Amino acid sequence: MRLAYAYRMGTIICMRTTLNIDDDLVARAMSATHAPTKTAAVELGLRELLAKAAREQLAALYGSDPVAKAPARRRVDRRS
Repeated sequence: MRLAYAYRMGTIICMRTTLNIDDDLVARAMSATHAPTKTAAVELGLRELLAKAAREQLAALYGSDPVAKAPARRRVDRRS
């Protein structure tokens, strides 16, 4: 009942998760990224991991469409 009310009212509910991560690894990540908290370091790492996966998926598409052609180049006259 309480969650349904929060959903209807647009309240954001955050759920905590327990993770077992090496303390030295977290400390090194926080130092390298200047993350102010452990949460920020973990979030940054997850976002970077997702971005890397997206880049790899995009790179895997290279050359997958045999009829694709490069678009015409557009040059802007800068001598104005």
